[in-house]
Amino acid sequence: MKVYISNYLSHSISIIDYETLEMEREIVLDNNIYPHHFCVDEDEGKIYIPSLVNGTLYEIDIISGKILNSISVGGSLSQIFMHGDELFVSNEDTNSIYIINKYTLEAISMISVDDMPHGLGYDQKNNKLYVPCINSIICIDIENKIIYKKIDTDFKAWHLEVDEKKKEIYVSTLDGKLVILKEDDLEIINTFYELLLPVQIRFNYIDERVYISDLGYNQIKILDYRLGKYIGKIKVNGIPQGLEISKDYSRLFVSDTENDEIKVYDTKTNQLIKAIHVGKEPTTIVCL
Repeated sequence: MKVYISNYLSHSISIIDYETLEMEREIVLDNNIYPHHFCVDEDEGKIYIPSLVNGTLYEIDIISGKILNSISVGGSLSQIFMHGDELFVSNEDTNSIYIINKYTLEAISMISVDDMPHGLGYDQKNNKLYVPCINSIICIDIENKIIYKKIDTDFKAWHLEVDEKKKEIYVSTLDGKLVILKEDDLEIINTFYELLLPVQIRFNYIDERVYISDLGYNQIKILDYRLGKYIGKIKVNGIPQGLEISKDYSRLFVSDTENDEIKVYDTKTNQLIKAIHVGKEPTTIVCL
């Protein structure tokens, strides 16, 4: 099992061995590639990286680290999601979602959304992709490539995570809130205000916990999944941004952009297991 990390300012992807928590190697990218977010296709041995700076999507070989292909679509490419043979990429400048064939990197379609689409959240059971925009949340039907439904909001949606068990959507906002909505009609059912700048959200279904990285307060906030209330926090000696939880829910990975580290916590005790030095400004973490 591998853990992949994008290092925005050092133009690289770090790869960590999950069992030993040792740095395995680092893929050094071209200096014009700023990897904020990415997705990994281990079957094909490729990493797909949308660059925030130059509006280009890159296909990278995992072994050699070389660019295999690229497509320039312009704008500011934020996040990427892979579904089958297709890549869905959010573009904050053009207010759209690009759909691209992952084998040829040819554009298939473009879906216009609202202002500044950033994060992407996927509902695997219903095959829907949720897009948080500054004043709305949009649901895309992936098969038909159309907007299925949307809701206008009075909060600035940034990242979101779909809870398929409860059929709810957790949204972190740029105005310091965590908003929970029903998935079926996007009705707001709860709002938490005790945050400053929440980023990513992860669910721990075994211990019934929800983790939210708050880079404003330098903490990981912890919610009781069943009761829906705050029950604790993990103080991070640094600035937490990216979150990932292992498939067995035993380890929580946090990217610390201040110290250029991945911090690994035991989910039973919330204790730090190890801090692993990676590249400059680590952001997204993918555990496969």
